[in-house]
Amino acid sequence: MVDKIPKPVTIMVTEEKNMNYKCSAQARLVLDQVAARCQKDSKTNNKWSGNSGSYMYIMGRENSDGKATGVVHKYQADGSHKLAGSFKILADGTITRFTGLSKSNWNEYMSKAEFDYAQTLSSGNKTAVDAEKAQAKVA
Repeated sequence: MVDKIPKPVTIMVTEEKNMNYKCSAQARLVLDQVAARCQKDSKTNNKWSGNSGSYMYIMGRENSDGKATGVVHKYQADGSHKLAGSFKILADGTITRFTGLSKSNWNEYMSKAEFDYAQTLSSGNKTAVDAEKAQAKVA
């Protein structure tokens, strides 16, 4: 009896730019605003410079109601980081808690996200209306 030699297998691991965290569209748009701030400050998707130091957010568990939650760590002088607080973005895009970001940042990110959502929604409705018109012509 001859042993079978296994064929070599190549495994390809791909990494996406954004994490696949499931939350509502409005909460995702607010998180995108925070990620843009992080890119501007540190060229990463989760670290930014606040008024009293550098911070990093870490996504928590997915929530069935569409909110985005997680923890915020503050970087120490020695390069380590410690838990500083948490964040919660409701399904409607309202930030109720985000340690390390000022209230003016919250308001800016929420208003930009609301505008982006309205733009997406209006373009989505236009497409739906055009599709209905096309369907009516066919019928």
